[in-house]
Amino acid sequence: MLLCRVIGSVVSTHKNKNLAQAKLLFVKPVDVNQKFTKEREFIAIDTVDAGEGDLVLVAQEGSVVKQIMQSKFVPANAIILGVVDGLHICESETAAS
Repeated sequence: MLLCRVIGSVVSTHKNKNLAQAKLLFVKPVDVNQKFTKEREFIAIDTVDAGEGDLVLVAQEGSVVKQIMQSKFVPANAIILGVVDGLHICESETAAS
């Protein structure tokens, strides 16, 4: 899974019938400090009603998309599975003690 920030939405008047009801969002990967990484932005199917600026968990694997969307004919390889409300990162010294 990837930690990403929603940076926009995608409007499409014509799309594959298996995506007809899908909301598509433009996301960009971030690190644990919520800073954008050098990885490219991409489009993901939104299943959790995320919005612009939200921090989200994204699965980037076709088989996960097909399972969640309950169809083997979904032409996508990224899906938003959760909105992150907060992060707590343990310091390595604290985690070791």
